[in-house]
Amino acid sequence: ASQPPPATMTAAGLLPQGPGRDYTLQQALDAVYVPLIGRDFERGQAMFQALACTACHRFGDIGSGVGPDLTGAGSRYSVHDLLQAIVEPSHVISDQYGSEIFELTDGSALAGRVVAEEGDALVLMTNPFAPDDTTRVPRSSVRARRPNPVSLMPAGLINALNGGELQDLVAYILSGGSPRDPMF
Repeated sequence: ASQPPPATMTAAGLLPQGPGRDYTLQQALDAVYVPLIGRDFERGQAMFQALACTACHRFGDIGSGVGPDLTGAGSRYSVHDLLQAIVEPSHVISDQYGSEIFELTDGSALAGRVVAEEGDALVLMTNPFAPDDTTRVPRSSVRARRPNPVSLMPAGLINALNGGELQDLVAYILSGGSPRDPMF
């Protein structure tokens, strides 16, 4: 999987303060399964931006469509399912957002998502953080192709966050980006 871009400065100028940890699903659940009230909306929004979530996910009127739209995540996902998708992104990969492994006739392999078919060539997106940089592969050079069991979303994206920052991020996502949500 591609490496995520480094954390980017957010509009509020906030970056994760940590200390983070190499979260397991259970550790993330333990950190978040407290009453999500009195959370910090601005910090949740800043963590969403700093972790580059908008590089791949649409949220309201920002972001891209490489991964699932998270705007309505609060009505679609439980806290468990949301955190599992973040901590273990390869656990369940939607057909809509999966990629494939292409074994080429020269013995090399390439992983990516087919974004176009042009005549006798496949156009692959191989880096979700640069979706416009594509690779053109002649169909005649493809020996085999199979679903990639590894998500385009890298694991470990939340590992820079401390428990409070993770709570704010989860509250922000579940709120649909509404500062008026009771979690804030």
